[in-house]
Amino acid sequence: MIKSLFFVIIFLMMMTGLALADRPVPVPAGVDTLQNHWGQSIVRSDSTTAHFEDQSRPTWEQVVMVPYYIIGIPFRILDVATRETVKTLDRWGIFEMPPSEHVGLPLPFGVYLLPEGGISGLEGISYGVNLRRPDFLGKDNKAYLTLSSSTKHADKLAGGFYFNLNRDWGLQLGAGSSELPLTKYYGVGYESSAGDLSYYNRSSKWAGAELDRDLGRFFSVEMRSYYSQVEARESRYEVDEGLGVIHEGNLPHGFPGESNGWSFKFGLVRNATAETGRPQARGFQRAGVSWFQGTDDPDLSFMQYSFDVQHFFPLWFTERTLGLRAFGARLHNNGTSEIPLTRMVTMYHPNSLRGFSDLRFYGLGSLGFSAEYRWPLWVAKGRQGLGMDAYIFTDMGQVFDRSSEIALNHMAHTAGFGVRFIGSDGKFLGRFELGFSDEETVVTLTFSQTFQHHSKGLLYGKDPSRRP
Repeated sequence: MIKSLFFVIIFLMMMTGLALADRPVPVPAGVDTLQNHWGQSIVRSDSTTAHFEDQSRPTWEQVVMVPYYIIGIPFRILDVATRETVKTLDRWGIFEMPPSEHVGLPLPFGVYLLPEGGISGLEGISYGVNLRRPDFLGKDNKAYLTLSSSTKHADKLAGGFYFNLNRDWGLQLGAGSSELPLTKYYGVGYESSAGDLSYYNRSSKWAGAELDRDLGRFFSVEMRSYYSQVEARESRYEVDEGLGVIHEGNLPHGFPGESNGWSFKFGLVRNATAETGRPQARGFQRAGVSWFQGTDDPDLSFMQYSFDVQHFFPLWFTERTLGLRAFGARLHNNGTSEIPLTRMVTMYHPNSLRGFSDLRFYGLGSLGFSAEYRWPLWVAKGRQGLGMDAYIFTDMGQVFDRSSEIALNHMAHTAGFGVRFIGSDGKFLGRFELGFSDEETVVTLTFSQTFQHHSKGLLYGKDPSRRP
């Protein structure tokens, strides 16, 4: 009834407007007129033309508007730059191009070169290059090499190979070395305080292999073996805040020192999520157990148990998604030697609290939870193509030595927001985010993600000694 009445009123208004438009407009006597297509119109003159002058703003309003204009300058620059960039790319036909088969600058022998970079709280601004060789010695095989440095003097040289043995089996080989001269240390345990900030140099070398088997119906197994050498010593930077200076008399076990040994890991994985930058449903689960045996200290031996559970929930608006995640790890000492600092469980990507720098916490166990709400920000064409998605997130978690220490009031909390970049093929490209905690603000620009993190870690030069 109300809707019908509304349309009747609109119809009557339109008819009235048309009727009035057909009626001739009376012209005052003595006013010059001009005959045109629409009838008679008044000739413009000083007596028939109204003049409006811009009125200046009062002084108080100008003063109030100054902060608004200053704050808005970077946003207006970003708006103009983004708009003109998109227009230019559209004129070049970029959005009409099919996805490239191989990304990068082509080099001889089928190698592709890509610049590499990022921003993190641990390494600062990183920069470097990586070399990729698709179809290396066979179809679907890969070779990879990365070389990088950073503003916090973090250096890395690593690489690997992937061999597609057949439809169900895959083999990874990888090796590398990395150095983090400004690794932060606050203490061991969830009670470590921001006021005890210190720095030390963490360097590592590794080499190993991983055999992966696809079991079908989303299931697979991972079998990894690798040798690693990890050293912790005083940093040659920030010497006044060195670990030995700030924590003198309470040094963690294994500092300064070196740990060498073999690790053997078995993992069971179920991955039912869509391999896309915008997953809408289903989940990912991983459970693993590993054994470490020291070679320089035969009495150092421990088991490590880890899990990772993720799930995506479609929400009531188009392409809106809620991602939930829980992860954790636990060490069980089998030997008589105490577990050194460099072998302890820590919060490190992808098991990180995004308002803290990586390697912020150390303990014999860890537990964490993450929630992420995503929505489309801009898409060039359609709903699944090239574009950007915005997201907000919150993380909470803690490290612990005994299970009895796990409690809500012992957990650290973080929150933040960011932008995910999606390629023309719908695949994830990278993310930029800001994470906030009561200690620091962490700016991150990276080409990996916390959810659906890449499984080929050895191939892509990920340090296995930092991950559960």
